[in-house]
Amino acid sequence: MQTQGSLAQNSLASLLEAMQSERATGTLSVASGDASCSLYFLFGHLFHAAGDLGQGEEAVISALSWKDGQFTFDPRAKLPAEETIKSATTELLAEAERRQPVGSPSNGSGRPLEVQAVGAADARSTGVATAVAEPAVPVGSASASWGSSPPTITTGDTMVTETAIPTIGVAPPGTPPEASPVYGNPDAKPLGELYPLPAGKPIYEGLKSAFVDFPKLLRTLDTDKLTGYVRLEGPGFSGVLLLHDGHVLESLFSDGTLTQGETAFQQLRRRMERGEGLLDVIELSGETVVALAQLLTARPLFTGLLGRFVNFEQLLEYLSEEKVDGSVVVAGGTETGVILLRKGALHGAYTHSQRDLQESPLAVNRLAAERPARIEVKAGAGSPPGIDVESALRKPL
Repeated sequence: MQTQGSLAQNSLASLLEAMQSERATGTLSVASGDASCSLYFLFGHLFHAAGDLGQGEEAVISALSWKDGQFTFDPRAKLPAEETIKSATTELLAEAERRQPVGSPSNGSGRPLEVQAVGAADARSTGVATAVAEPAVPVGSASASWGSSPPTITTGDTMVTETAIPTIGVAPPGTPPEASPVYGNPDAKPLGELYPLPAGKPIYEGLKSAFVDFPKLLRTLDTDKLTGYVRLEGPGFSGVLLLHDGHVLESLFSDGTLTQGETAFQQLRRRMERGEGLLDVIELSGETVVALAQLLTARPLFTGLLGRFVNFEQLLEYLSEEKVDGSVVVAGGTETGVILLRKGALHGAYTHSQRDLQESPLAVNRLAAERPARIEVKAGAGSPPGIDVESALRKPL
């Protein structure tokens, strides 16, 4: 995702489509003349917008009429709690196209100038770009991920919203990233256990799973919009659900073999139904959850690197220079450590035995110096597909 540029070269419509396809998280700021607008994304979902012309969907539709100006994208910006946008990106693009004739320039204030509209045939012959809406996203994908039905755009001047039916949603599927080369030893045996997760604010600790109604727990966390994780641990197994605003982004489970996605969710559910293990519910910051989603889902950049052959400090310096979003995992001789990176900067570091996020990577550095240490670097936004919890709960075990 390009972090800055001109709206004349990259239209806001194309930027919205890129944010959706790349499952980007952060703030996109656009400005044209004396008008500006900020658009907020979580894993490609545009959930809030605010600017000089108002907020919500109307602010986005107004900004889509700007033909010149500048944009910047900040993946580290703090995201607001407001959710003012319910429509899918394709619906917003279609509504903006319906309101404004193709080829109308902007006067820098978000209001199109009164000029003669250019016909589609004339536009093709003169090289004027025309906007084409994407195919509509089916209900149950992008819209369901935010727990409500999408607004229906009518042919009038208003947008009518159908009655919402709350559900535990599933995030929209992302476009798979292009294959990139993996350096090191790509045939190295993967870890058969879960990555350790950092400590946070405990909501529940040490609950016996036999006393917990698993479906009711998930619905409660969805209602409470918990951001953090649910962890189940027992003899010979462990599982985790990663949540943002109550939605299950990813699930991992290990009983000697590591699985993820809905398969892992069903394995964890099966253990819960049997009353096995102890349950923890931990709250984390939104930025930490985004970093953990990258840890769990991003592709490896380097894997199977032997610590005794690697200058670990220079590796971290290189990742900082490249402004990598991702993580460094060190499986040492004694335990595993993790360094979380945001644009190359240290977001936090922790180990299996010291799970509080530290502002220094020294504890992980020491693990990398152990002779049997193996290092993996994961980079990229990652694309957690999300889990349709209600659908998964209806399936027989």
